[in-house]
Amino acid sequence: MSLSYKNNEPYFKGLIAMMEHLSDPWGIKDLDSRHIYMNKAAYLYTNTPEYFDIEGKLDCEFPTDWSDDQFSQDLKEHDRRAEEAKDRVSIIETHYWYGKNNLAPFISEKFPVYNDEKECIGIVWNAKPLSSFSPLKYINRHKPSILTTEATTDLFTRGELDIIFFMLQRRANKEIAQIYNVSHKTIENRVYNIYQKANVHSLQQFEEFCKHLQLDSYIPERLIEKGVLFL
Repeated sequence: MSLSYKNNEPYFKGLIAMMEHLSDPWGIKDLDSRHIYMNKAAYLYTNTPEYFDIEGKLDCEFPTDWSDDQFSQDLKEHDRRAEEAKDRVSIIETHYWYGKNNLAPFISEKFPVYNDEKECIGIVWNAKPLSSFSPLKYINRHKPSILTTEATTDLFTRGELDIIFFMLQRRANKEIAQIYNVSHKTIENRVYNIYQKANVHSLQQFEEFCKHLQLDSYIPERLIEKGVLFL
């Protein structure tokens, strides 16, 4: 075990016990961006060989195709931002996850971990797919449609289309605000303007509006380019 783990074992032990049973990728890193732990789902997500001992390793030391200099530096920057913000920091990381041949965007979130003295002792991370499918497709049992980076309307600005994408994921205004690092009120105002343009008054009405314009299959082009996107 690393010195960082040994010095803070009581704090990490509970987190590891929880992560062992989670189906999503979760992991822990120390303040030097060295890995302490990854659950089985994280091994699969990063396409890391089972034989590879991740403890004490930097991202750039992984025997994987995502561990190149630029990508690993961006992941390290994500660690630092979470540590400095003292809060959750989200990014979109797009790569050939799970060893697949197609690019896939995932939301990766990192959180600082504190001891009883309120000192940051490490970073917890997780990742989940950035789906482009409106919940209406599942509620109405419609087949998922093909993703498109082309909007079928010029009613909304590029920035509004980005927010619309997250709205259709049923992400709350507070979550969207955290992604863009702006105030909750700023997102509320933008959502209000979007509703005004669409002449709707609720998310359910807006989802129907987007379905009619096929915006529920739209994904911003910048979200499916390989690399890390700081929001």
